[in-house]
Amino acid sequence: MCRVLAADIGAGSYRVMEGLYTDGGLAMKELARFRHAPVSRGGHYYWDIEEMKDNLVQVVRDAAKRGERIHSIGFDTFGSDFGLLDSSGALLDSPLAYRDKVSDGIYEAYFNDEKAIYARTGVTYATTGTAHILKGMAEQKFASLKRAVRLLFLPDLLAYLFTGDMVNEYTIATTSRLLDIKRGQWNMALIERLGLPAHIFHPLSAPGTAIGVLRKEISGGIPNLRGTVVTASACHDTASAVSVVPYTRGSSFISSGSWSVKGIVCGSPYTTDTACGYKMSNEGQPGGKFRLIRNITGLWILEECVRAWRAEGKNLRIPELAARAEEGGDFPSMIYTDAPDFKKPGDMPEKIRRYCLRSRQKVPETPEAVMRTVVNGLALEYRRHNEQLEDVTGCPVTYMYIVGGGRHNRLLNQCAADATQCPVVCGHPEAAAAGNILIQLHALGAVPSMDAFPRIAAKDVPEVTYIPGQKEKWEERYGRYLNLAR
Repeated sequence: MCRVLAADIGAGSYRVMEGLYTDGGLAMKELARFRHAPVSRGGHYYWDIEEMKDNLVQVVRDAAKRGERIHSIGFDTFGSDFGLLDSSGALLDSPLAYRDKVSDGIYEAYFNDEKAIYARTGVTYATTGTAHILKGMAEQKFASLKRAVRLLFLPDLLAYLFTGDMVNEYTIATTSRLLDIKRGQWNMALIERLGLPAHIFHPLSAPGTAIGVLRKEISGGIPNLRGTVVTASACHDTASAVSVVPYTRGSSFISSGSWSVKGIVCGSPYTTDTACGYKMSNEGQPGGKFRLIRNITGLWILEECVRAWRAEGKNLRIPELAARAEEGGDFPSMIYTDAPDFKKPGDMPEKIRRYCLRSRQKVPETPEAVMRTVVNGLALEYRRHNEQLEDVTGCPVTYMYIVGGGRHNRLLNQCAADATQCPVVCGHPEAAAAGNILIQLHALGAVPSMDAFPRIAAKDVPEVTYIPGQKEKWEERYGRYLNLAR
């Protein structure tokens, strides 16, 4: 038996998952889950990294007091966000959140001519990344950037807080928009052109790298933590999640959560003008592979709606609301989830109503109608992206594989099948944690091949398939949707 822990950090919550691996079988169990959101301070939004660390340490110590020895711990997070350290190794400030206003206007000022650099970076700059945040900090003369000697992405930073050792893991670094994607190294020419301090960017480490053993103040007095290492898993949550998706020609994955990260796994990056025009990005995947993806604004919009409804005294949750919307019948309206209207927090139901009114659609007045409106748009964007993938790769998308928390949203998954006319297979709901755990087990030698990851994950949580239908209705809706998504 081999026991490892995965700390999977999302934009709306984070959790610690236990993985017990015995005789080719994986048993996963959630040990703790915490809700969180960026904290407003001084006109900016920050992640409370110290509270996060303290909560995670407590869970690890409590878990170690029961059961088997913990061999390894791994962290995975969403992309882009980072901490800056000074020459003594002290964190200079809490990490800025990627939705902070510091990046406002940076795309238009510095990245709107993406084709000029796409052949080297292979990424789009239409959505916020590390490059935007750093350039915004430089423009606004953040003192922390001036004093920094090291940049650590969130999973690298958590590993440092747990071990005292620093690495920059490759897959999370590929979300920065600052790499030469074909060489797998920092694009120093771009970094210098942006006026960013080159000395904060250090060499990259591969997924599966052993970072170091736990600090004594964490492991002290607990035998099951003696010798426990922190392993750099695939530290980008999507890289971890996609590592448990079976590879089949013609399939597109969706890591469905706050974002719908949608794309394909490929052996080499696509850096053509066509891929650039569709705002696709190439990101790193374990095993020397790549993900050609687009970040589609996903369930975050509904999470924001729930936040607004709760402030009004309505105790709603997305799974139950989806079930009610499914039972309550159809609703014709839709939104383009990547429209500028929905990029920032704040009274999302009202933003959706105004969008529908402006686009001459039926205005959703109930939470169920709002749910339907968002789901309709998201499902139709999946179809549009399938067509774009076919244009770039020459290979049609014939089915889709969904992992992550969105697996539980039956309404979205059936609408996705209907809108795309592709079978939709839903895999592990905790795919990021599952991939994180399996990469640790692979690094420890317990799982000999990454090719076994999808099979092992599917044994832990059985797959569910949705068959497409209602073709004529969704054809009509797609024609209207294309007018919104220009």
